[in-house]
Amino acid sequence: MDHLPSDLDHEENPDQQELSVEDFINQASRLSEWDRALPVLEKAVSLARQQDDDRCVAQSLLQLATVEWRLSHFSDALLHANEALTGFRELGSPSDEAWTLRLLGNIYGVQGQYSAAAEYLQCAAALSRTAGDHVCLASCLNNLGIIANELGDYSNALEFFLEALTAYAPADEHIPSTLNNIASLYRQMGQQEHALEYHSQTLEFVRERAGHVLLATFLHNTAETLRQLNREAEALPLLEESLKLARHLGDHLTEMLALDSLGLVAQSLGDVPLALEHYEQGLRLAATVNHPLAQVKLLMHHGALLSNGGQKVLEEALQLTLATKLKAEEREVHDLLSTEYERTGNYESALRHTRQARRVEQELFNEAQSRRAQALQIQYDVAKTREIAENQRILNEQLKRVNEELDAFSYTISHDLRGPVRQIQGFASLLRRLLKADGNSRADRYLDLIEEAIRRLNTLIDALLKLARQSRDPLETKLVDLNALVHEIQEELNAGLEGRRVTWKIESLPLVEVDETLIRQVFVNLLSNALKYSRTREQSFVEIYAEKGDGEWTVHVRDNGVGFDSEQADKLFGVFQRLHTEDEFEGTGIGLATVRRIVIRHGGRVSAVSKLGSGAVFSITLPTSTSMK
Repeated sequence: MDHLPSDLDHEENPDQQELSVEDFINQASRLSEWDRALPVLEKAVSLARQQDDDRCVAQSLLQLATVEWRLSHFSDALLHANEALTGFRELGSPSDEAWTLRLLGNIYGVQGQYSAAAEYLQCAAALSRTAGDHVCLASCLNNLGIIANELGDYSNALEFFLEALTAYAPADEHIPSTLNNIASLYRQMGQQEHALEYHSQTLEFVRERAGHVLLATFLHNTAETLRQLNREAEALPLLEESLKLARHLGDHLTEMLALDSLGLVAQSLGDVPLALEHYEQGLRLAATVNHPLAQVKLLMHHGALLSNGGQKVLEEALQLTLATKLKAEEREVHDLLSTEYERTGNYESALRHTRQARRVEQELFNEAQSRRAQALQIQYDVAKTREIAENQRILNEQLKRVNEELDAFSYTISHDLRGPVRQIQGFASLLRRLLKADGNSRADRYLDLIEEAIRRLNTLIDALLKLARQSRDPLETKLVDLNALVHEIQEELNAGLEGRRVTWKIESLPLVEVDETLIRQVFVNLLSNALKYSRTREQSFVEIYAEKGDGEWTVHVRDNGVGFDSEQADKLFGVFQRLHTEDEFEGTGIGLATVRRIVIRHGGRVSAVSKLGSGAVFSITLPTSTSMK
């Protein structure tokens, strides 16, 4: 959320009820204090529910869960994020679904539940790739890198961070954070020179774009790496710039960290009074900053430098490590206390702290082993996910090539057949004229059969060409009202039903995002078939109705026609596949193949159920927000 003025006076306006859900979300985004944004987003959720707007409900829930996560209200955040996830899945919104999965990963991650976090983030990354959402993908990869780093899996952490950099847009504001993560990773591995390369890239990126809120942090991190390389003279101006900028921005945490580092630099340069002054300034800020690790570091450095009262300060640091479960720092404080007590001749206390330090060291080792096991499991899961994704990509490419080849084959064959058919038709016409004078009735009958066969062959060629074009032309999608579309087709078909008794039952049908021309063809084919195969009934019955499922609509066309053997249902949707003879019911065997091809291109499915003599139900399924192919 942006750090903009948090004036909420306008929220108390008596006309507040006229605000939209989007207005409430925008208000919350302008607040720098998370606890003040929380009630605003709760109002947004409540209003969205009142309006029965599924998309607004899901979007406001996602924003609410994000703020709850920031405030460490993890139970509420999980509850609302999962509800948002369900909503986005029903809406068929893959990008929003990916962002929600990312948030769930972050919620588990900050609680140290790294396996669950990694699972959600991997799903979010995979979905982001499919949806083409590179911002979400980069964020997921960055967070997976942070988890791998926490688990000591530095090689995979580096791989995730580097992949995240390739996913970002060139000027993405999150690039410096990932560069900084890579620098910190190299520093943890003891490769400070490599770390400095990435620190330099971070600062270069940020300085070119003035006003980056994390510049003070990046300056401090760069200076820390320089300090570890004993390059205090280079670190000092960066720390002074970081301190000045942090104070200007009111960033008390970075101010504390910069003061601690300045104290260490002054100490290494032999200026103990200045070092103590920096530590004391940092400790005075501790009351306004809830960051135990920074406070413990200041207490340790301050206590170790004091000639008198150092034990008391270190004991305070120890209590804070125990209260906040900072085990690595607890071990370090025990060692410092052991040295301090040994210096003052209290050997019993020195021995006790030495033993405590070694005990904590063993616990840290065991925890590191456990984290390593988690990291290996996550590595396995990531490798498996990537293998599945790669296999799916290869299969999709193979299927695409096969379909393109089949379409090209159908198109070419159809065109190539036109010539011979025209020749047969032309010579048959000439032959009829030659034989007409003879009055040969048998020859006339044979010619009638030839011409009827030519007509049927032309019809098949036309159908094949149409099927090929429907596969080659790009989809032009828009929101289509199936109620209006089906009623239009009903009126058109009624014109050809003179003398027939037909009962139509058309229930409420949904709005869907489709190619209107192609979907019209789907319903023309299905409704024409329903009328054709029920014409032997005294009264035909055709019913069209829809059912909403998980992220999809299923539209059914039911008739009381002659039906078919359900064991042969798979043949129905193949090209030139027919379950009835031409003498029983005319047709090309292309109609249902066309239906199947069009529906699949819209990301849907087709099916049919029937029993001989008992009618049939044909069903098409379309995503609520179609994934076009």
